Amino acid sequence: KVNLIDSEITDKENSLKFLNIMQKHGNRIARIIEDMLTISKLESHSDTIQIKPFNLKDCTEEVITRLNPLFEQKQATTALKFPENSNINGDAFYWDQILFNLIENALKENDEPNLKITISLDRGPDEDTITVKDDGVGIPSEALEFIFKRFYRIDQSHGTEKKGTGLGLSIVKRAIEAHEGKISVKSTPGIVTAFKITMPSNTTNY
Repeated sequence: KVNLIDSEITDKENSLKFLNIMQKHGNRIARIIEDMLTISKLESHSDTIQIKPFNLKDCTEEVITRLNPLFEQKQATTALKFPENSNINGDAFYWDQILFNLIENALKENDEPNLKITISLDRGPDEDTITVKDDGVGIPSEALEFIFKRFYRIDQSHGTEKKGTGLGLSIVKRAIEAHEGKISVKSTPGIVTAFKITMPSNTTNY
């Protein structure tokens, strides 16, 4: 930036290139700060989580709409499998972040077209199960135990720059635990990667 300010701007193409790089890194730093603040709130003992009934299907559709440019870029599709009553008890703000991070992560980790991401809600007598799965490249078995750690990013050896902050899945895990839920992941590379979230079916008493 200093070089651009102090010098005569005669090469518009290179100037725009440098400005675009600066904007990209600036946006990434802002995302890291935002994600760290979110984790800090979740790990504090304040009343961060506000439990209220909300429609999980509507929340999922809103997240997909926001990610639509990335879906188009990756030529990916979604399938939603929800019961007629898709209301759950939780904090809609944090569930938006949970779903956004899981779906965005699937899109960013897969470069091949025709990726299909399936999001589902299954009711049980004691717990609800939310699953986000895709049929993409998958997660190597040696990486599974580390993916929820801060700043951990999987090296898929795509030969391309890795995107994201490495904090998304850490936020997901802590947000789910704040709801007294659990998350697990299973992956068969090239066939299916599934994040399974289990939540108490009645979470209004905590």
